[in-house]
Amino acid sequence: MRSLKTIINICLQDLRKWQRDYRILIIAILLFLLVYDNVKSYRSISLSLNEPPSIWIYPFLYTQYHQKLIFTIPLLLLFSNAPFIDNNAVYVIARCKKSEWHSGQFLYIVISSALYYIYILLWSVILLLPFAELSTDWGRSLKTMAASSLTKEMGYNFLEIPSFTIFYFTPVQAVWFTFLLSFLMAVMLGTMIYFLNIITNTRYIGSLVGSSIIIFSCFIENFFTSSFARRFSPVTWITVDKVDVGGLTHNPSFTYCVTFFVSVSLILIAATLIFRKRIKLDIE
Repeated sequence: MRSLKTIINICLQDLRKWQRDYRILIIAILLFLLVYDNVKSYRSISLSLNEPPSIWIYPFLYTQYHQKLIFTIPLLLLFSNAPFIDNNAVYVIARCKKSEWHSGQFLYIVISSALYYIYILLWSVILLLPFAELSTDWGRSLKTMAASSLTKEMGYNFLEIPSFTIFYFTPVQAVWFTFLLSFLMAVMLGTMIYFLNIITNTRYIGSLVGSSIIIFSCFIENFFTSSFARRFSPVTWITVDKVDVGGLTHNPSFTYCVTFFVSVSLILIAATLIFRKRIKLDIE
């Protein structure tokens, strides 16, 4: 019980640092502007159809691969300073076990990943509430955009409403699965950056590998449609239109995606905890 309390306190200490961390402010402003731009485009199209917009825009914010890239890149900024060591770290590490300290950092990665996508989800709803149709259905505007090429005809090339999502998922299902996949991807990316930065004793190797994985997803979505290629592009899977339903597409299944995210994250966490005594922490 004492170890659990220590782990939670270490995580909370990292979260409290957000109050004076300019990176968090930059991320918050950037994500708000990205969501606002998408919501504004969607609302304009809805008005042209004389239909109220639906509040269920979140599953479509980053279905387009350019948007997926832009919405995911700020995660690198969020985790770029892993293993989150500052001037106070030497005192914290001296008063607890190394395993507790690492566990607290991993809990911080999990919580901050959840907060990242909750922030995006909340703003997508808040910005539409004054104008939106409050319904558990997709709404006529989203269905019309999914069934036509209206978004491209009106010049909104970065807004994509896949008919696959509308047909196979309810709004609540699409929101939940998109959030879950995005959250698990962020946790995997954060633990990978953490692990690579620690074993290389740098602050850039993890971010370099992470950015390569994100950019690779754009390459896969652009040039490869085979099931084999898409099985190795985890960032591609964060929207439900890139996840298979009933063997109808070349995309990996939901089970495969979740298993991959969780397995990689747990392996990296376990490796850090097992070899923690051999890992040198740079606390200068």
